[in-house]
Amino acid sequence: MDRAVRTEIVDGVCFVTLVAAANGNAINFDLIDGLEGALDAVDADPDCRAMVISAEGPTFCRGLDLEAFFVHGNLPERARLRRLPACLARIRRARVPVLAVADGEATGGGVGLLAACDLVLATANARFMLSEPIVGLVPATIVPFLLLRIGPARLRAMTLSTRGVPAAEAHLYGLVDELVDGPVEPALRAQLQRIFRSAPPALAEAKRYYDQVGAADLDRQIEVGLDQFTTWLARPDVLAGVTSFGEGFAPPWFARYRGRMDVPGHSGT
Repeated sequence: MDRAVRTEIVDGVCFVTLVAAANGNAINFDLIDGLEGALDAVDADPDCRAMVISAEGPTFCRGLDLEAFFVHGNLPERARLRRLPACLARIRRARVPVLAVADGEATGGGVGLLAACDLVLATANARFMLSEPIVGLVPATIVPFLLLRIGPARLRAMTLSTRGVPAAEAHLYGLVDELVDGPVEPALRAQLQRIFRSAPPALAEAKRYYDQVGAADLDRQIEVGLDQFTTWLARPDVLAGVTSFGEGFAPPWFARYRGRMDVPGHSGT
């Protein structure tokens, strides 16, 4: 069993579980290796017809593991940074439908992971936040996948507000495809049944076609995002602040708002 991911193919479904609950299922290289291993298993099994990604613990995925990526405060190599968007692109282009079950909080790269999936089921416990500005980062590496899901206006608002978006609101955005009221298993089973009643070649061709018409320049957008991310990290003040946050210290931009709450010219009535 991988240290961060458990994979099991049962009755034609590849069940992928993020199992590093102790660190909030943070995205590190163990987790990426586990996801890529699951995709390899799907490719090697012609009888596999769907993949389901879920997580143990109260957090679906807390995003990038800063300690893993920013070792000793050093700027990560571009090849290491590319591994996350490359993995998300593989998920999006998988030959089988990829479902995600969000039953907890997803932040940063965890939201990007959900956005790369074909179908997202979420419970009332789910909440979604683009927390990168708090950490001192920009979500450039996951932006291509989020744009395909929620569009630029919603993405801009989520990024600048850093607000946790509840599942019902995320459903309106298009980030969540199905709200689950009650146990997840019956809703997931019903969706898998619909997939098993569909022709696998037709589903695979539909995915390829939609990528051609809607995400034809995804690879280019990933490289643009990496350019933005690495350029931003090349600033010494940014790298120092991100490293400080990863080590548990308050970065220099942390401050408390002490301004007035009454708007000039507004009576408040």
